[in-house]
Amino acid sequence: MCSFIGFMETHAGILSLLCSICMLVVTAIYAVITWWQAKYSKQTLLESVKQYKEEKQPYIVPSIEGVSGCAFDASTYLRIQFGFHYWLENVGDSSAVTVYTFLYAKPQHQRETKLIYAHLMPEYIHSLRIGQRVDGHLHFETNEFREIIEDLEICHAKNEKRVETDPSVTPYSGPIIMLRCLYMNMMGQWFESVLEQELHCVNKKRIKQGDNDNNNADVTEEREERVTNNNIGDGDYFEGGMISPGYSKMFRRMVDNEYVSKILNECRECSESKLEYLRPY
Repeated sequence: MCSFIGFMETHAGILSLLCSICMLVVTAIYAVITWWQAKYSKQTLLESVKQYKEEKQPYIVPSIEGVSGCAFDASTYLRIQFGFHYWLENVGDSSAVTVYTFLYAKPQHQRETKLIYAHLMPEYIHSLRIGQRVDGHLHFETNEFREIIEDLEICHAKNEKRVETDPSVTPYSGPIIMLRCLYMNMMGQWFESVLEQELHCVNKKRIKQGDNDNNNADVTEEREERVTNNNIGDGDYFEGGMISPGYSKMFRRMVDNEYVSKILNECRECSESKLEYLRPY
């Protein structure tokens, strides 16, 4: 007993230091455990809030309902307009505000991967209530339409060769029409809904004049003639065919302010760079 007490008295400083180190280690471990528990609780809370917010959000579903266009003499050149009639429907659980709609074409057989921008974008809607459905219209102008037709011509030629060589191969696809919708919820968060649907064909139709002597009205005569860049003339009317929506892609996601600004700036820069947007082809 005396030897133990003597040992304690002799090494009191060292023992005190060891006890302090042990207490420091225990305190550090406790602090780490407490920090981890606090972080986990915070993450759990944030995930719960995020899940609740996502369950109570607007959900806009875009769809393309009709595709048509025309060519007419613009004095100095042949002007073409090719329009897409679309619908936007809010199937979510809250209203959508500040709704921007964009239309692009993505060629599938060009060497350069790019987006063809529609004219006068974006279209703007102040708000879209729960269950509300609205329509809109965006169109491509002369040069953009000819680029789309060029891609369809390449696709047609490839498919003709495919049928001759190996019909079992999956058909080549035409240009993809992208209908993009950016919108906010009531808390200022941005969402994006995008529909990607293939443009299958563009056919020509003409207006057949009736016989004035018999007081016959004008009759619309639909023709199955495929449109090419070499057979477009003044007075031509076009009708586009989209692939079935069941073979299309549609996705929705949450985006940030920087992403929305980027899309809007790209659209603005494209419009400003085309001061001669209606120039002859």
